[in-house]
Amino acid sequence: MTLPNFLGIGAMRSGTTWLDKILRSHPDIYLPERRKEVHFFDQYYERGINWYQAFFPSSAQAYTYQNIGEITPKYLYAPQVPNRIREHLPNCRFIVILRNPADRAYSQYGFSVKNFDESRTFQEYFNQESEVFMRGLYSQQLKRYLQYFPLEKFLILIYEHTVNYPEQALNQLANFLGIDANKFDRNILKQRANPSRKVRFSRARALAIRFGAFLQSKDLDWLWNVVKNSGMRRIFEQGDALPSINPSVRTELISKYELDITLLEDLIGMDLSVWRKG
Repeated sequence: MTLPNFLGIGAMRSGTTWLDKILRSHPDIYLPERRKEVHFFDQYYERGINWYQAFFPSSAQAYTYQNIGEITPKYLYAPQVPNRIREHLPNCRFIVILRNPADRAYSQYGFSVKNFDESRTFQEYFNQESEVFMRGLYSQQLKRYLQYFPLEKFLILIYEHTVNYPEQALNQLANFLGIDANKFDRNILKQRANPSRKVRFSRARALAIRFGAFLQSKDLDWLWNVVKNSGMRRIFEQGDALPSINPSVRTELISKYELDITLLEDLIGMDLSVWRKG
């Protein structure tokens, strides 16, 4: 049975689409082809390990890859996931990208505007959706993982550093996974993944996203992939970019996260002062 030896677990809206693209560009890495995010350990666990294994190469094919992985950003937040991973992947390694939690929250709002016809203001959205705030409490989420896995099993990248110094991030990824950094496709570094914007036909797009989730829940990935590759996305993605977060709102949010940021610095031994800057 072939299963992943590494997982990308989040954080949501923190560069995991970029991570997925850059890892897929490397010939020595395998990521599932028919589904970007498998969601086995959080959403489809009851389907069993054999269902999960079907997303990965056969034993005869697996030897051609140095690493086999999977990226599902919601794994970091879901409390039941770490123990489930420990049960099935006891030697697993983890890649985590952490972003300024205030910016992450605003990006999640932008994602909802883009994909789910969100009409509330950001402050209304943030105040009414407690899960949005909770997703930025990274120290609590990582503590759950560290109950089962040592810190050396984790590569923790800081989103802001990754954006400003992508070559350093590629070298860190290569060292962590034991692969040649020169084999990454550098053209991906020039691309911007998942920009937040207001879209045309927002209600139709929201219905399309929900339809895609329904198809995946029925293991009809092939049909959803046909729809996605038909050019449908280009019809929707012509709207204006979402305006930047109000600086005073951002400062207020960062103050709400200050205690967790300090706890996170102690937990992972990293200086996160970049998040405290305006």
